[in-house]
Amino acid sequence: MSLSKSVLLPRLAVNAVISRAIQTTAKAQSGHHIEYYWGHERAAGREIVGHGVSGEPTYQDRLDYWYPALRFRVDDATISPLRQKEKSDWKNLTPEEKKLLYRYSFKQTLAEFEAPNGYWKLIASICFSVLSLATFYAVLLNHFVYPAIPPTFDNDYKEAAVERMLVLEKGQFLGPAKYYDYENNRWKK
Repeated sequence: MSLSKSVLLPRLAVNAVISRAIQTTAKAQSGHHIEYYWGHERAAGREIVGHGVSGEPTYQDRLDYWYPALRFRVDDATISPLRQKEKSDWKNLTPEEKKLLYRYSFKQTLAEFEAPNGYWKLIASICFSVLSLATFYAVLLNHFVYPAIPPTFDNDYKEAAVERMLVLEKGQFLGPAKYYDYENNRWKK
């Protein structure tokens, strides 16, 4: 638990007696803040073999930190004799025994961990669903919401507007009239 109980349960923080009665683990002082130390309770009977990424006894398959703090499985009657045999020379172990030792310590091999898992199919289906919904929404808006295109966007209207400007601005030295030949009734070259 990374948050203190006073943050999670503010009403209980008021009464120190109730707060201490609910508290199940001892507080461990680490640096400038207080954390709750769970120790072997979180390990669930598995052997702690290292420090781990964050210093807590957890098991995670990670590519950047290969060695978890716990073994993957709890030692049972199958693996106990192998653990004793493991302490001597490894040349005495068979390949099957080595694989069994590995499987009790780690969940996956590196090849299994890096193997593709098909998760891309879910991501692709979500992307295509969002794209299809966005397309449907745009078509819906264009068909039912937005008004028709105004007639000022038509080419005929634009040509008529240019002709009006030529007639009204005849003789001016700026604008479209500058590029129009009124005597030959065409654009200047």
